[in-house]
Amino acid sequence: MSRWRYQTLLWMVVIIATLASGIVLTNRVRLEEANKTVTLAVDFQQVQKLAQWSGLNSREVLDRLQQEGVNAVLFKEQTIDDLQPRAWVEGGSQAALTLPALGREVRPEYTYILTRERELAKRLELQLENKITGQVQVLAAGDVTALGVPLAVQELREVGLGFPARDMATVKELGMFVVPQVKQWYGANPATLAATLRPLMDYRDSIAALLFNDKTLPGYPRYLSNLAAQVEQLGVPLGLIEFSPQQGLNQLALLLDKKAIRVHSISAGEMDAMTPAAALERLDLAARERDVRLLIARFKFNPGSASWLQDNLQYVGDVSKMLAADGLAIGRARPFAPFPYSRLWVLLIGFGVLAAGVLLLGQLELLPAGLILGLLGVLVWTGVLGLNHQVLLARKAMALGAAVIFPTLAMLTAWSPEGRGLRTSLALLIRTALISLLGAVAIAAILADNTFFLKINAFSGIKIAFILPLIIFTLAVIIRQEGRRTATTFRGWLDANLTLKLVLLAVVVAAAGLVYISRSGNEGVGLLPFEGQMRSFLGNALLARPRTKEFLLGYPFLLLSLTLGYQHRYLLFWLLGLVGQISLVNTYCHLHIPFLISLLRTFNGLWLGLILGVVLVLVVRLGQRFLGRPRPWPGQ
Repeated sequence: MSRWRYQTLLWMVVIIATLASGIVLTNRVRLEEANKTVTLAVDFQQVQKLAQWSGLNSREVLDRLQQEGVNAVLFKEQTIDDLQPRAWVEGGSQAALTLPALGREVRPEYTYILTRERELAKRLELQLENKITGQVQVLAAGDVTALGVPLAVQELREVGLGFPARDMATVKELGMFVVPQVKQWYGANPATLAATLRPLMDYRDSIAALLFNDKTLPGYPRYLSNLAAQVEQLGVPLGLIEFSPQQGLNQLALLLDKKAIRVHSISAGEMDAMTPAAALERLDLAARERDVRLLIARFKFNPGSASWLQDNLQYVGDVSKMLAADGLAIGRARPFAPFPYSRLWVLLIGFGVLAAGVLLLGQLELLPAGLILGLLGVLVWTGVLGLNHQVLLARKAMALGAAVIFPTLAMLTAWSPEGRGLRTSLALLIRTALISLLGAVAIAAILADNTFFLKINAFSGIKIAFILPLIIFTLAVIIRQEGRRTATTFRGWLDANLTLKLVLLAVVVAAAGLVYISRSGNEGVGLLPFEGQMRSFLGNALLARPRTKEFLLGYPFLLLSLTLGYQHRYLLFWLLGLVGQISLVNTYCHLHIPFLISLLRTFNGLWLGLILGVVLVLVVRLGQRFLGRPRPWPGQ
């Protein structure tokens, strides 16, 4: 069979795979579009502070906040510091002086919590008995109850002491939701987990989500299944807080069959250093672009303000208006419905990725090896899915393969040593982007699952996907250009004398490479100067901000490369063009971003990059004429 027929057959397989991806992605879009309800919460501790400084009580402040769109209240598990002056701490010796009637019953080595409220004393006794290793001593003298524990004062301050029942009942009466946040404690076991979470059963119908406070969940790892059973009894979603990894949280979400929602919270410390406009934008991006469905809006207590209450009422009102403008409704956030999984569609999508891999090896003049590897890949892929063994690992591996194969294939099919006219180059650029997009939709479909939407799972190999295409493309184009002289050319480069120009070039390339790698994935170096302002402007103007690597670097330099043709001195331009294609595909590796948002980002990056690319090409042409070194441009 001729090479042309091989290519036609392989491209047909890729097209069939794309159609299968379309079916999966249609279901994904329906799932995402059906999940448009956001819960807007405030921190009760800040509500109390606002009430104190406004001359109102907490209920009155909550009522005002509710009128501005707030429909939930975060309750962090209280500590002894939060309970003052209703309860206070004294060392054993001091407690003996405070309660002389108890005489020798007070133990000097113990620390005592004292309160005059009986209901509070009962709650503290329950929490301490289940969270403290050692005997809890309960003493009464008149109207004072003293609870002694064998802990130092500082250690006792870290212990979670339950939730304020009276305040939570007030929130419930107002028709608002509660968001309890549980602290971790040492020595948690099935009995203590059940006892400490049982009081929340009274509010189960009003709990929007259950959050955890510390870096490790109580009972992790030994009793995580027991914790899951208690949360399941409550029947409430688990809250997954963005950018706050917690040991055991993802495993707990899986044990709860992915009944979870994503949460975004701006801490009080961050709010102190942030303008309300910046906080508003951050919450907007979280809800609109990252499927966050529980927003915790913390207040800003500006020292120069004349009215903290009015300032913060306006702020939360702006948040609710922003959500409405985004097409999101304030209400009770719900977990994603179960996502339909079809092994048939996943099988066909994998075949498309394998076919693209054979096409890429054909571009590298390795077609016989590509056909053999492609056939082996089909057998392995079919076997893994058929036996239903290590399917998640296989899907991740196939997604990584797509992230490497498609942008590299797209660039190699566009490569030519001869320059083209501007119109032809524009058409080639769009074709290149479309080929990369085939890989992007394959990734978006092959990893379509609630665990990825919730970011319990994530695309694996992001650094490989950013680096390997650059290496493959560089070697391929040098070999294409040099042919049989490749080995000699490489030796000549290696034997070249070391000059200051080469040293400076190496330093610049190394620095650029370090920034490129550091800014790939979810964690990266800080923004470049003015980049933050540019991102904000583009996000507000275009609804979905295009990625900088695409519109500012990738497309302009790809268009310039296509018009110039390939020479070794233009390799950097071609690589920058490839960076844009890698970035296009990478956009869809972030499965927690709604598919339609990713698609809009791609579209915005393309048209904006085309405009900047045309400008760049015209500037280079004018520059060559101005410098008196005109060259014949294709199409002239």
